[in-house]
Amino acid sequence: MGNDMASKIKYNPDFDSLTSKELKLLEKACETIRKFVSKSDKINQVNYKTRDAHVTAYSTLKGTFVTNENFEEHSIFPKQELDCLIRISNAHMKLVSQKRTIPAYGFSVKISDKADTIANFPLVNFPLFPINNVSRFLKIFIAINRFFAGNILQKFWNLMKLTKNFFLVSPSFFHPSFMAEVFKLLINQNNFILSFDYHSIGVYRLGNHLVKLKLVPKNVPTKIDENRIDISIKNYLKNNDYELELMVQYCYDLENQPVNQLNKMWKNSEFVSIGTIKITELIDKNNQWVENLSFNPFENIEELRPVGRIQKLRDEAYKISFTTRKNNGL
Repeated sequence: MGNDMASKIKYNPDFDSLTSKELKLLEKACETIRKFVSKSDKINQVNYKTRDAHVTAYSTLKGTFVTNENFEEHSIFPKQELDCLIRISNAHMKLVSQKRTIPAYGFSVKISDKADTIANFPLVNFPLFPINNVSRFLKIFIAINRFFAGNILQKFWNLMKLTKNFFLVSPSFFHPSFMAEVFKLLINQNNFILSFDYHSIGVYRLGNHLVKLKLVPKNVPTKIDENRIDISIKNYLKNNDYELELMVQYCYDLENQPVNQLNKMWKNSEFVSIGTIKITELIDKNNQWVENLSFNPFENIEELRPVGRIQKLRDEAYKISFTTRKNNGL
């Protein structure tokens, strides 16, 4: 199939639809987020309420996003050059050490025109998501939140629920695509955090089309002789320019590029560059202003919002987390 404009699949709200059962489970999940975030200062032994995921910040970077003039849909962005803010994090729900650990990294990008948010892209260094069943995912998510926020008895009970639901979704983890990416990550687990590619969890709109996103660093070494991640970033940026290319992969047919099967790599669709991020400044990772920010991708302009059933869950989750942090002295 030729990768031309006519063959690109267009956005349809049906890609996002949830059943009434899933919506009820989402309400329950949001309540567990509220409870977890309400207790997060005590859980993490800090004097502020934390996020419900990606709590540990490694670094915050400021820069510019410059759209590629050759990108056919560049008019989606209001200007060719926009402001950019990046929060680099660890995916864990609790604070973790700044030393090297399991490489579950987050790379949240906020693109803005002065005070106006154009796009929030919460990206991660692993391109796939293992669970496609919305109800199972929500049950696992509820159990994890209750485990961390509960007492000893509740921890035990929710650990049992967690084990049961992980067992039920375990076949998704053995999809060849997913296993290949896990193997690749294991090989590269000690690589420098700034050398990873960072990917969208699922699909986004790009105008009226459907894409996956990928940020690719330019000329960054994979090995750095420093065990503390925050210091390795600081030292590298002190002596080197840091640029990343924002690329997209279009959806042409749902068999090769499925919207709601997140444990399968897309094939038969080349990545194309839509712009470049250039880092200009390192901000203190403990800056409370950054911690107060939300990177909810549903605050994006309409032409850049997330697509898909698992993605749809994130809107309410981000909102309840942010509101709870805000209402608790944020």
